[in-house]
Amino acid sequence: MKRLALVLVLCLLVSACRSQQPGTLFPTFTPFPTRTLLPPSTPTPVPPTPTPEPTDTPEPTVAPIEGWEKFEGGGAELWLPASYVGGDDSQLDLIIETLRNLGPDFEQMAQMLEQSPSAFALWAFDSKVGDTGFLTNVNVVTERVPSDVTLETYLELFTKQLPGQFRVVAQGIVPLDTYEAARYLLEFTLQGVQGEQVMYVIKSGNNVWAVTYSTGAGEFDRRLPVFEQSIRTFKVKP
Repeated sequence: MKRLALVLVLCLLVSACRSQQPGTLFPTFTPFPTRTLLPPSTPTPVPPTPTPEPTDTPEPTVAPIEGWEKFEGGGAELWLPASYVGGDDSQLDLIIETLRNLGPDFEQMAQMLEQSPSAFALWAFDSKVGDTGFLTNVNVVTERVPSDVTLETYLELFTKQLPGQFRVVAQGIVPLDTYEAARYLLEFTLQGVQGEQVMYVIKSGNNVWAVTYSTGAGEFDRRLPVFEQSIRTFKVKP
């Protein structure tokens, strides 16, 4: 519970493209083998041509929403619009580089990610910064809990440890396509910046997952439909 409360603060300490892998320019051709002619008098038995066994063709990954991309890592996956940049700690260099390219206002967030590279299972932000100047972002945090800790118990303890900068506007249990989740609407003011969040807390086995979408107060209503579409793509990978 303390871990999740700490991560909330890390995500908000910020005021208000993708790298392209080099491709192979020219295909590599394998030369045909040299054929040795046999004497006419030497018959060569021709073995029967084996019938290849059918193989399953993997189905292509289809975006649940056109123009969205899948982010995965830390045992989870999530779809977001293509303007988002992020991933797990293996993508940290790309995330930090893109943050710094946005300008000096985002240097503090870049430094905090460098200092806490394993704080998140996934972390992504919208490279299209809105009018409020707030860095709209989503993070996925996971925490292992004892098997006898229910979602209700976890939420009760978490609410008690919620940092004072946050105010719970609404909360309740909502059904997702695969999971049942607790949904929190939160408001906060931090370093003079006003923002809003929607957080979904999901228990899967002995792990609790928190998916938090944060944006500036003036952008929340416009971005909420995107957040609500995104959470329905969340999956815990087996």
